Amino acid sequence: MATQRGGKKPTSKASGSGSDFYIPPVPLAVVSVRKSVEEDIMGWIFAVILVAFFLPLGAFLYLDILEAKNETKKMLEKVERIEKRIERKQRDKDRNEPKSISDNPVFDRVRRPL
Repeated sequence: MATQRGGKKPTSKASGSGSDFYIPPVPLAVVSVRKSVEEDIMGWIFAVILVAFFLPLGAFLYLDILEAKNETKKMLEKVERIEKRIERKQRDKDRNEPKSISDNPVFDRVRRPL
């Protein structure tokens, strides 16, 4: 047979005892050995530069978000004050304005002859 070399059958890893199929071993990932310490130092320098760049950038973004949040809060309070003022004017107008002629105090007066 083609699977038998030299009369010895390779070990089988199949669960069944009557299996005739050869299962090759699983290849393992091989870790490469560092060529020099300089590569490791360059990696650390690059990481420090990235942190030094992104940390202030993140701080600026955070401060910008806080400023926008504060401005939004002020504008919302201003809009609420304007709404209250408009509602107050509308209430005063409704209270003072007669709904019909009979509600008007001018027409309730008795006319005096001249």
